[in-house]
Amino acid sequence: MKNTFRKLIPVAAAFGFAFAASSSAQAFTLKDGTNVLATDSTTLDWNASGSGVAKGVGPFGNLILPGQQFQFLYQSNLASIDGNTTGLFDNGLDFNANGSKGAGKAFEFTIVAKLNEKVTSLSGNTATFGLNGPASDNKVAIYYDTNANASTTAGTGFDDGTLIALLTIVPDNTQSTFSVFSLPTPASPGHPATTGDGQGSTKLSARIVEPGDFVNSNFIQLAAGQMFGINFESNLNYPAGNSSTNKFQIGGSSLFPNYTTAANGTDIVFKVDGSNTFSVPEPGTMMLLGMGMLGLVGAKRRRAPKA
Repeated sequence: MKNTFRKLIPVAAAFGFAFAASSSAQAFTLKDGTNVLATDSTTLDWNASGSGVAKGVGPFGNLILPGQQFQFLYQSNLASIDGNTTGLFDNGLDFNANGSKGAGKAFEFTIVAKLNEKVTSLSGNTATFGLNGPASDNKVAIYYDTNANASTTAGTGFDDGTLIALLTIVPDNTQSTFSVFSLPTPASPGHPATTGDGQGSTKLSARIVEPGDFVNSNFIQLAAGQMFGINFESNLNYPAGNSSTNKFQIGGSSLFPNYTTAANGTDIVFKVDGSNTFSVPEPGTMMLLGMGMLGLVGAKRRRAPKA
């Protein structure tokens, strides 16, 4: 038994290196299920009016202590794409999340996410957050919708289209920070009340991890293969401005339950301006993964009883 375990150590190491190795952003083709919308694309740029909510950590300006846990929800619609777009995309994309399809527009793409976060450190007025909780609670999804009915203010229409990608957010390269610039102040003679303000950033990595995770190549197609991942980056701002809403992921998929922010102000709503690229493991990663598989097969053969 001891010898068998020792023989498996290089195999486990190979798998570890394979999954720890870096992945590279890949050009992709965006489609509507049939027709090409853009080629040689590198980035999906989600609307700057995207909204996020940190549940149960308000009101804004409260001291957030290391170890504190909360759920964060996000929703937005596609504003533009970095790539060679076709007339179908340029003329058909509805990039206004105002609840109704624009004149002459044919479709929209939307993104939603849910993740559990934990405060990992606090330095002065800046908090750092890491991923927390089970994989099933940390998901990002992309939808294609010919109704083009996403509404920032109503929180509807973001997860009611055709699900074209579902991935699990993973701890690797997932981290957020947020800094409070000024605290809320009450009204005083000659001075109105202020809400305070702050700014932060988020990096997320999502991969095909769990059963049910997928990317539909009829909509998002990578030339390099089908082992997809999403690398997402965003800026967070408070107050939320034109991203302000008290409703998230309303009336859509059961994967993302409806949520209305708490009336007592314990939820904090942010403006979230984000974008994402797609990635596949680099050739070195694939080679290491293959070596790990071969080692596992060899170890299994050596353990097999002799006739």
